Amino acid sequence: MESLDGVERLMMSGRRATLVLEPGAVLTEARLKEAFKAERLVFESMERVEVSPAGAAYIAKTPKFT
Repeated sequence: MESLDGVERLMMSGRRATLVLEPGAVLTEARLKEAFKAERLVFESMERVEVSPAGAAYIAKTPKFT
């Protein structure tokens, strides 16, 4: 799925995949379904959400958990 044209970044959290698109990129539901099927995943739904960039990022140094 990472090779889909127009996808800048793919993030997985449990059963949810979040795709960050490159500026101006457009993905159709058919292209996403095909990509998910190739990875043996099930496509449920598609929702477009506009979000602003993060204002800050934090790194927690936790040696016991890394």
